[in-house]
Amino acid sequence: MTLALAGLGCRARSASPVYIVAGPETSDHVEFRPLSSYAEYLVLPGERRELKITLASYKASCDSFVAPGEHDSSATVTVTVPAPSDLTPGSYAWAGALAHGGTEQQPERAYALPTIRLGHRGLTLPAGGEIRLESVATTQDGRVRGLLDFEFPGDAEHVATSLKGSFEAKLCRVRL
Repeated sequence: MTLALAGLGCRARSASPVYIVAGPETSDHVEFRPLSSYAEYLVLPGERRELKITLASYKASCDSFVAPGEHDSSATVTVTVPAPSDLTPGSYAWAGALAHGGTEQQPERAYALPTIRLGHRGLTLPAGGEIRLESVATTQDGRVRGLLDFEFPGDAEHVATSLKGSFEAKLCRVRL
């Protein structure tokens, strides 16, 4: 019985819907309630701290990569803060790859990087929007809760995209 309950730990309980827009086609507009919802926390002393939140429409795993099916979707947001800052509740914007200053390994400012998967296609969203972390507990079995509010209105060269919804995710891995 303990094993069965452990398997439910990364599933979302009556999860709120996640909304993805990855382009103009109907197939690029997805709404799902996560079947898997988990977060990983990583501390790289002297460099950065990362919180990687994954929300998936299918049974994904924190322990190993599970390939999505043709009609599966997922969203992953990696929140990165420079050392020695702590990850705290607040807003973390995605303003583009160079906007955080410094390097990817040693950023000068905190940022959030949103990526999505629609079936076998992956996409890093263009700059625009933020994740708002309402609560953050980075201890083993901790939880994070917040709101996804990423949106790029589109321009002459790129289609409009967005990632929206509220979430709660249990920490499944902490590396200090």
